[in-house]
Amino acid sequence: MKYSKAKPSSTNMLLIFSISSLAFIICVFFQVFVGIKSWGDDIKSQMKMYVYMEDSLSSQQLIDSYKLLSKKNYVLSAGNKKQITYVSKEKIATDFLKSSHENYQDLLGEENPFKNLFILSISDEYKSVNSFKKIAAELKAFPGVYEITYPNAFLDSFLSKIKHVGWIIMVFIILLSALVYLQLSNYIRLNIHSNRVLIKTMQLLGSTNAFIRKPYLLNALLIGLLGGGLGYLISNGVFYYFIQSLPETSFLFFDLNNQFQLFLLAVLSSCLFSVISTYFSLNRYLKIQHTNLF
Repeated sequence: MKYSKAKPSSTNMLLIFSISSLAFIICVFFQVFVGIKSWGDDIKSQMKMYVYMEDSLSSQQLIDSYKLLSKKNYVLSAGNKKQITYVSKEKIATDFLKSSHENYQDLLGEENPFKNLFILSISDEYKSVNSFKKIAAELKAFPGVYEITYPNAFLDSFLSKIKHVGWIIMVFIILLSALVYLQLSNYIRLNIHSNRVLIKTMQLLGSTNAFIRKPYLLNALLIGLLGGGLGYLISNGVFYYFIQSLPETSFLFFDLNNQFQLFLLAVLSSCLFSVISTYFSLNRYLKIQHTNLF
């Protein structure tokens, strides 16, 4: 009797750990995918366009240039204000002196070789290689513009690499989830197989298929909840250990909104896999003839 009671318990524990491994894989790759995306968005937010102006422009002409730039749709807006930063050449010279501790007059023999600068924050929909090139060409035609700079080569390689990494992670999620799901299905089939005589006996006594399925599906749902929650906690523990070495990456993985989505994903996917596998395994034994049970 002790053995018969322990067997289902040990089987359920095995199923819980199997489902938690599935949830762990999903959580890890989801965290990595979201982390890379957040990192990419953070890098993209720092991609700005630098507009250097001619020294011959007066203060009023610089103000007019600012107003003209503020009317452009590709300049990012925060509320009703365009995200344009003006940096005077005097400020640039002061910052250069503080950072390098060298006097540019001694190096270059000029009074101030730097240029007045407008730093434009670009809207996300315009952050592509072609869009930056078009914007740069348009700005170069502005009166008083000396030079336009932006991270051209970096922008080209970075955006394509982020996209490729995202697709690779998605493929890994699908493949590993499929492998773990197959393993999980085998465990569930073995669990249902051990109860095949009971299932067929209940059926012969007049129990409906829905009545027979109910306790198994409820048990599968409970196992999915426990396994999904366990996988979520383990994955968070792994990432918590990881960010102890790199605290600056915590914003990539422990965003509250992402954590809520991650928990739902882990629990729902685990419950879905568990219930679906149990349902199809049950159907097999509900349809089989009692003479073919052995």
